[in-house]
Amino acid sequence: MKNLISLLTVLTILGCANTEVEERPLSSDRMELVPEPDQDLRGKYEESIGKDSELIPSTTCTVKIEDFLKLKDEDLHADFFSQLDSMRNVPYPNKVQETSISVDLTPEYLSEFLADISLDSLSANKQFEQEYHFNIAPKDYTDPEICKDKIAVSFDAEKCAFRLNVYNTFLVEPNWCTESMVVYGFKIENDKIIDFWRQEAG
Repeated sequence: MKNLISLLTVLTILGCANTEVEERPLSSDRMELVPEPDQDLRGKYEESIGKDSELIPSTTCTVKIEDFLKLKDEDLHADFFSQLDSMRNVPYPNKVQETSISVDLTPEYLSEFLADISLDSLSANKQFEQEYHFNIAPKDYTDPEICKDKIAVSFDAEKCAFRLNVYNTFLVEPNWCTESMVVYGFKIENDKIIDFWRQEAG
């Protein structure tokens, strides 16, 4: 009887051991059932990012130096001088410049300058300048023909902005002309003048 009980005990222990051994491969099988990452997911993601980037508006400047000629338009021309007058009200509340050193552009001279611009030269050089005789000088000075005045335009593609310089030259000694300058900066966007500024030099 004791031998029978001992035999049953041994068989029970062996059976439990075999069960543990057989369960280990099952655990391994479960690990193998996990699918490998989809190799195409990264490509599809990058492709979707590329398409989204195409929808983002470009910040590249679309304005050209030739667009300066848009100032021939009556409304844009008026907009330019409206902003200039607003800015000049600070240093020149009475709008008197005939006896000042710095001379602002007038509607007449801007129209003349626009008419004088050579489109070929403007496009090729990205700037244009023309000499004039304003016949304007500070008190006690003169502005003879030998003292040439000048208007010049250039374009900054990085800032997408125009720069307009007005040089007024007058006689200070028998054979010596000196000059002052007024500089304007502005952009043309949607047929409007924006970011307008003015600065005097000289």
